[in-house]
Amino acid sequence: MWKIKSYSIISATRTVGLIAAILLVTATVLAVNVAIYHDKNNEVHRAVMLYDILFMEHPSPEDFEKYLKQHNLTPVSGVDIKNVREFGKPLIEDELLRRTLQSGKIEIFVYKDHYYYAYKMHDMFYYRSDEPMTPFKLYIGATAILLLLLLVVLYRYMTMGVKPLKRLHQQIERFSLGEKDIDTRVEGSDEVAQVANAFHDSVEKVTALEKSRSLFMRNVMHELKTPITKGKLMSVLLEIEKEDRIALNELFEQMQTHLNDLAQVESLTAKSLELEPKEYALIDIVEQVLDMLNINEDICKSYIRHEKVVVDFNLFAYALKNLVDNAIKYAETLPVIVRYREHCIEVINKGEPLAEDFNVYLKAFARDRTYHSIEGMGLGLYIANEIIEKHGYTLEYKYTSGAHHFKVCL
Repeated sequence: MWKIKSYSIISATRTVGLIAAILLVTATVLAVNVAIYHDKNNEVHRAVMLYDILFMEHPSPEDFEKYLKQHNLTPVSGVDIKNVREFGKPLIEDELLRRTLQSGKIEIFVYKDHYYYAYKMHDMFYYRSDEPMTPFKLYIGATAILLLLLLVVLYRYMTMGVKPLKRLHQQIERFSLGEKDIDTRVEGSDEVAQVANAFHDSVEKVTALEKSRSLFMRNVMHELKTPITKGKLMSVLLEIEKEDRIALNELFEQMQTHLNDLAQVESLTAKSLELEPKEYALIDIVEQVLDMLNINEDICKSYIRHEKVVVDFNLFAYALKNLVDNAIKYAETLPVIVRYREHCIEVINKGEPLAEDFNVYLKAFARDRTYHSIEGMGLGLYIANEIIEKHGYTLEYKYTSGAHHFKVCL
């Protein structure tokens, strides 16, 4: 079965935006460089044309003046020549190209936003182009500002586009923590709105089903507790044999235990269990377990000393009680052993290997079908594992040397 690999939409959008920004900046830089190149090329062409006309064709003084006026050229002399030579910058920055042009007795300078042409004949001649230079600095500045504004708008547009996804993620996290009062609705008809609105509809349906299930479970447990209590009372009042009374009480206790397990399952699935973790002596928790099961060390041998654990006392004791109870039920020989080793609480009992993988028994109502005579609903390991995980610990299992080792690793 093919699996669809998931990519971050936010990261992908930002990456596309970054690539678009880089391409935009690159295209702008290239366009500016091409424009500057063409501008320089045109000036070189004008300088060569002026050289050919003025010095190769030898026009008359009248034609000379006429040409200068037509092309907005002004002869330069005196201090201006000195300033151009001293403060002007060569139009062509490449040293080889500039020498090549100079070998033809032509130099081109840039000074005070004008081009200056210098020709070396029997003397030096300088002419200034009165047409102002193309204001590339102004164009570059304006382009940079426009580009920055465009990138800001693009970033804002992408941010607003993915904002509903961030909100949807936050609402989903709240829902995963058990909050039902969430709202993921988004106006619009795009893909994000469709996903968010579909999820909102699903949440409403799940919440309605959860309320119905919870109400049903509470009503069932309430209705069952009443006849159990009446049955216990009647077993005391009835004139029956002691053995029958004991058997009847054990039956009612089993029913009460099943109800307690169902109540724990209800709390776990509804995520309504709130931990109150504190530091406790592990030996106190084990003694609480023995009291809950009404057993002694002939049945469960404890090797706990002075270890401390940070847990919710009642909940953790309930989880450990389930592990010990299961170990006693399925043990071939007693006692069951409880010990602390390498930051793990171990419950050990002798017995045959599990018929299926251990993870199968961590599911609700899962039982080992090879033990038909043992009473139970298959909730013990499920509840224990849920409580242990809620503490942030793990329940591990291994079978070695004919013994089951259930380990709560802290």
